[in-house]
Amino acid sequence: MNLRTKIVTIVLVLIVFFGLGVYPILASRYRLPSPQWLSAHQLKLGLDLKGGVHLVLRVQTDDALRVETEQEMSRLQAELKTRGVPATATLVDVTHFKVDGVPPPQDQAFRQAATQEAVNFERGTGVNGSYTFTMKQSVAQTLREEAVVQARQTIERRVNELGVTEPSIAQQGADQILVQLPGVTDVERAKEIVGSPGMLELSS
Repeated sequence: MNLRTKIVTIVLVLIVFFGLGVYPILASRYRLPSPQWLSAHQLKLGLDLKGGVHLVLRVQTDDALRVETEQEMSRLQAELKTRGVPATATLVDVTHFKVDGVPPPQDQAFRQAATQEAVNFERGTGVNGSYTFTMKQSVAQTLREEAVVQARQTIERRVNELGVTEPSIAQQGADQILVQLPGVTDVERAKEIVGSPGMLELSS
C-alpha cells in the first residue's frame, strides 16, 4: 500500500468516525441538523465522559431476618396460647428469640408447638422452663440473598421511571448494589428516587 492510499484510508476512517461518533453528539448538544438514523448510531458516552450519578447502596438484610424472627415468634406464641401453655416469647436479636415460663407438666405440649410453628429455627436445650431459638444458618443466608435481589429489582423499576439511558445496576459483594446513572445531573433527586427503605447509602 503506497503512501497516498494510506492517507486516503486514514482520512476516510476519520470521516466515518466523526460522522457516526462525534457529529451526532455535537448535533444533540448544539441542536444541529442530524438525520434520525445517524443519531441512532452515535457513540454512547460512559459515566466518565457524560457525567452522572454514582451510588453504592448497602441493603439492610438484617431487616429481613428480623421480620422472619418476629413472625415465627408470634406464631409460636399464638399456638402456645391455644394449647394453654402460659409461656412468654421475647425477641433477643434479628436471629434469636426466647421463650420463658414453660411449666414442666406442659413441656411436651410446648415442644410440639415449637416443632410445628418454629420450623426455621433450632431450639436450644431448655433450662428451668426457658428455651432459646436460633434461626437456621441456611434460612438466614437465603433471606439475605432474597433481600438483595428484591432491592435490586426495586432499584431497576425506579431507574426505569427516570428514563435514564443505559443505566448500570450491579450487585457488589454480598449486600451492596452499585448504581450508575449516566447523564443525570440532579443528584439529590436521583438519590430520592433510587433509594428505598432497607438500603443505606455508602458513597456517591
